Amino acid sequence: MKNNIKILLVNFILLSSFAYAGSVTPVLGLRFDDVLGSNDLQDPGQSLGLKMEVGEGVYSGFDVSAGDFRIFVQQSFVIFGIGTNNEGEPQFTIGGYYNALDNLVVSLDYIVNQLTDDNASPGTPYADQLRVSLSVNF
Repeated sequence: MKNNIKILLVNFILLSSFAYAGSVTPVLGLRFDDVLGSNDLQDPGQSLGLKMEVGEGVYSGFDVSAGDFRIFVQQSFVIFGIGTNNEGEPQFTIGGYYNALDNLVVSLDYIVNQLTDDNASPGTPYADQLRVSLSVNF
């Protein structure tokens, strides 16, 4: 009985939070990781996420790409994110974005990896990265 009440309460909270949000839109994108550290921009990764309006000109959401997970807050032309990389280690992003066309967005993210460990040499953090993304908002 208690489990049913917990499930109903969680579902109610989730549904009410989506009902409160202005508009929820899916976001599909291509990501070019580590654009300064590699010469090969031939292999972009795909990203999938949801973005919702939580205030006038303020958006929040999440996206997933090749094992990376990020929760972000976006306002004006700045975006902040916190999440994990494909090895489950924390990473932080800060960047900017530009609406190139109606639904086409170009973004530039700086990924801070100072808290992650390089498995090849434990105790050494991965290098920070610069990432370029092309996204379509529906």
